Amino acid sequence: MRIEKEDGFARICEFDGIETPYIIDLRGDFKFLDKIERKPPEILKKIKPELFEEFHKENEIKKIVPISLYSSDFFKAIYDLRSSTEAPLYISSCATPQNLSLLVYLGGDFFDNALALRKAFEGLYLTEVGEFELRALKTLPCNCEACLSRDRYKSDFEFLADHNTNALLRELNIVKEAIRNESLRELVESRVRTKPETTAVLRLFDANADIQKFPRFRRSNLYPTTEDSFNRPEIRYYFKRLEEIYDPVSPTALILPCSAVKPYLLSKTHRRIRSALGDLIRGINEIIVSSPFVAPRELELIYPIAFYNTPTTGIWSEWEIDFVAKKLAGLLEKFENVIAFVHNGYKRVVERSARLMGIDVTFADDFNELRSYLNRAEREDFDLYREMFRHMLRYQFGVEFESKSVRGKYPNLEFFNEERIARVDMRYGNLDVYFELAEYLLKKQIYTVEIEDFDVKGTIFSKGVIRADEKIKPNDVVVYYSSYIIGVGQAVISGREMGKIDGKAIISRRKKLI
Repeated sequence: MRIEKEDGFARICEFDGIETPYIIDLRGDFKFLDKIERKPPEILKKIKPELFEEFHKENEIKKIVPISLYSSDFFKAIYDLRSSTEAPLYISSCATPQNLSLLVYLGGDFFDNALALRKAFEGLYLTEVGEFELRALKTLPCNCEACLSRDRYKSDFEFLADHNTNALLRELNIVKEAIRNESLRELVESRVRTKPETTAVLRLFDANADIQKFPRFRRSNLYPTTEDSFNRPEIRYYFKRLEEIYDPVSPTALILPCSAVKPYLLSKTHRRIRSALGDLIRGINEIIVSSPFVAPRELELIYPIAFYNTPTTGIWSEWEIDFVAKKLAGLLEKFENVIAFVHNGYKRVVERSARLMGIDVTFADDFNELRSYLNRAEREDFDLYREMFRHMLRYQFGVEFESKSVRGKYPNLEFFNEERIARVDMRYGNLDVYFELAEYLLKKQIYTVEIEDFDVKGTIFSKGVIRADEKIKPNDVVVYYSSYIIGVGQAVISGREMGKIDGKAIISRRKKLI
């Protein structure tokens, strides 16, 4: 099996000449029968473990036959198996157009149309948003081949069997494209909310999923449009790292509202604020409050802060206020003085956060008040762009490294010593590194990959990897090296998988002889 694209537990692979995720049509697609694990329903494991083992036969493709759809046992069986092996996973007898994206997100590679055929027998017409009784439909809400030639079918079952399978295959193609353009989570959230049961499974996943499996940086936007979005792995990872690495210079924090334009410094709102404050903003650390994020100015170029968009109605739910207030509280304890220039829902967030921490916050209602408070505030002068570099480096690699100068037009900043050491890559919201910094990371053995001695042309395949840092995730910037070269590239798969499975491991960006 060769992994082509990975997104958390979801992936696109090549297996025996076909592309997964893959739908097995039980009406005649038997090409994988000899490779699928023989496994009785999971319920037998609870009732008679010895009988389960007697019928169980290992094979290349691991199989799960759920006890029941959408139960905690259903989730646990899939999650435990996917967490323990990289082998292909066949989730049998439960795929529908509505839940397929979720099953792929959980880690499934193979599925079948068993449930689609059963629904056809029951007279049910499947779509990606649910099911309808065929006899109740005035029009067919689909343009698949079966629906366009409805009259040629002799029975409703034959028609529905074809349509339901076509609907599965159409959704499969949508899922694959969502994996490729790194928007699978958005698709999953849009699908699961049409049923309480699938919503519950997604919540179980978010509560238990290993965030180390998910990319830290993406080239796609993030849309936290529901409360369930707030617990997605990428957001959990951001807040975990924020707590670990945020190191403000100033004793005074200024809290500001977010803006629709990202990065914030390019927005009219933030340009107007900074223009009104002039030199009074110097030496003051800024914290931007939004829903669901809390972002120090130093991290506004990082993913996901520069890549999210959220509904802006001015209406904050109590749940949102509580969530953001708790995240903000962890930052406020780092300051001696806190000034806030926020109103409405933003102000309620700051007030609640202040109560949680037992601290006083000075609220400014207008620019005159704000200038007055800042004029009296304690401060510590610093270079904002160099602090951005320091915090992005801490966030991405967990290291300290000095830069002497900054060049470029914001947000496309470049950091230099004698030569360029790093630049902000706004495609992914991270730092791309150059050789001086790469050699430092190599010395520290951080985000490094040791490869065999061969001439790197552009792509490094997994089989050529000797050792890889297990912290590496897809899309990470990594340093690769052999006995005679050092290079910088972008990870395609996780460090845990490099050298163990087939497929691309790294896309090289630059290299040089040691």
